[in-house]
This record gives sequence, C-alpha cells and structure tokens, in this order.
Amino acid sequence: MKKDGKDDPFFEPLWKPKRPNGGASWAAWQTPAAPAPVYIPKEQWPSPKQRTDVVFAKSCVAENWCSTEAGTDTEPASNFGNVMVVASMFLPSASEAIALAIGADAGLARVAGGGIMQQRMTWAIRGAGGPVSVFLMGMLPAKMGDGTLHTDEQLRSMSKASTRVRFQFRRDAEGVMQIYGIHTGASGDDSVRTVQVKWNATKTALEAELNGITLLWTPPHSASRMPPLTYPDESGKQLGTILVHPIPENTDSQLEGLPGEDITLDDCILVFPADTGLKSLYVVYAKPFGGDIKYHAAPNTLPAFPDAIRALPKAKRRRWESKKRIYEWDYQHGAVEVYDKQGNHLGEYDATTGEQTGKAKPERRITTK
Repeated sequence: MKKDGKDDPFFEPLWKPKRPNGGASWAAWQTPAAPAPVYIPKEQWPSPKQRTDVVFAKSCVAENWCSTEAGTDTEPASNFGNVMVVASMFLPSASEAIALAIGADAGLARVAGGGIMQQRMTWAIRGAGGPVSVFLMGMLPAKMGDGTLHTDEQLRSMSKASTRVRFQFRRDAEGVMQIYGIHTGASGDDSVRTVQVKWNATKTALEAELNGITLLWTPPHSASRMPPLTYPDESGKQLGTILVHPIPENTDSQLEGLPGEDITLDDCILVFPADTGLKSLYVVYAKPFGGDIKYHAAPNTLPAFPDAIRALPKAKRRRWESKKRIYEWDYQHGAVEVYDKQGNHLGEYDATTGEQTGKAKPERRITTK
C-alpha cells in the first residue's frame, strides 16, 4: 500500500463533508436574498351612504326590506307593529290614594289588542274632562333590522319624524267609534310631532303633556303602582280589527265619512327617557271637541234611591246597586240610568226627586257580572 498514493487509506479523512447543494458550485450555497416587497394598492371601498328616507314606522312585510315607500294596498295594522286600544274609566277604590298622589283623574283600561305595555307599566290620565271622554290607541312599531327606522336616540333630538302610517278615530254611519289607518307618503302628511316623556318631580310616574291631557305611567315596583285595568264590557270590541288604507294621489287624507263633530283628534310619537329602557310609541287619541262638553259630576249618594249602595263600576260610569236594581250615572245628562238585575234598561231618572226623565230603551243592556 502506497503511503502517499490516492488509494492510501491514511490519505482519506475519517469523514467526508458533503455540500448541502449536492456538490455543485459553492456560490449556490449562499443564503438567498430576501424577495423584494410587492406593493398591493389598498382598495378604497366607498363609505356607506347615509339614508335620507328613514322613518318611524312602516309595514314590515318581506317585500318592504330596505324600502320606506308608502303602501298602496289595504293591510292590517299589525303589519306595522303591536297595537292596543285603551279607554278612560274610573279607577278602582283601591287605587284612589295613588291616583291622588300622582294627580290622575282616571285610569286607562285595555279595550282591544296588546303588546305595548312595556315593562308592565300601567297607564292613567289627567285633564280628560271626565272619565268617559277619551279613547287612545298606541302602536309600538315593528322592526326589520334593515336600517330604515329611526332609533330612540335619534328621536330624542327630533321635534318631528316621518312615518308611513297614521291613524284616526271616526264614527261610522251608526255613530260607533272606529279606528282607521292611513298609508302616508312623503307628500307632507307623514310628519308627526314628537313629545318627550319626563319623570315627575318625585320620580314616581312618567308624564307626557299632550294637547289638553296628560298621560301617566307608573312603574311596576313603585309605591305609586296601580293595577292594570281591562275594560269591563265589550263596547269597544269593534276596535280590535284595524286596517290601514291607501289614500289616492291629490286627495285629502280624510277617509270616506266625516269625523265626529263632537270629537277632536291628535297624534304624536312619545319618546321616553334613556334610563327607562322604554321604546318610543305612537299614540292617537280622541276626546270631546274643545274639551268644552259639559259633564255632570256623579253624586256620592242617590237621595231618590236610599237603598242604593255604591258598587264597583263595570263600565265607564259610577255604579250603585240595591236588591232589585242597578243604577249608573249618566255624566252627559246628569241623571241616573236604572236597570234590573238582568241588565235590562228601565229608564232614566232624576237622582234627587226620583222622577222618570227618559223612557226605557230595550236595546240598551249592561253587564251584571
């Protein structure tokens, strides 16, 4: 074996380094340079365009998604939100002290509908001119989540707002009170004033000052809490089905038939303080025209009927009962309407002298339960 030969085992190292590039040029074994940055221009998406057609309420059927156009077909009021009708009535004797404390003249009892009594608040009224004079409808608008309705925060800084529906109280051909809804477009009749609801001085009730009346709400856990009231008879049952009608172009927004000459109408959007958590509410109410209809206050006793004892009212009138008769006070005529125990009308009588001043009307009946 040759010492210095190529095949000499002492000539070869114990290990033979291998190049990571497989034995190619050493130049390719250098760390590659960082790639040059590629510039990608930033896409500028346009900012969302602020809507100028936002409204307070609209019909929330599927085809109205992202649209605030006025409706053109007759449809139920329930498409616009939850609707409830209330009427003023005597407060039960258990609530008289509370009513005195908050200055309420009468309660507001549910006649038809529901779904707007937020946080179990109860309603009362002040300045109604008598406990038989006011009908009120409230609507809590439905929301579609499409950005077409005003928020409560926005409404707190607004004096009026557009809406795609308004309502009116009217008497039909038979003189019965009805509610009609109207589709309102952007022609000017869609603007409704807002009224900011406020806490009273003692924070025991919320108050809304309207034209001539004040609405009051009492919280459920307040010392001024009044029990919720339900209208005791079916005199307002016809108000439960309310339709919204289209109004032809270039015509008055009044529906066929004249409004009752003895009532005045007003509507507004009630906006509640942020700390209450209550949603804004549309209301329309009807009361005696000008508030100057004379009402005769009910007496405490009926001198002509000494056996008549004060009883809880079943309707809007003060009530007395004896063993065989039921007596109710007529605020408009200042007389007593007398009924038998089956609820049949026997006639109108003078409360002091007992003289009959009106004939019996067989078509008139009252509830006895």
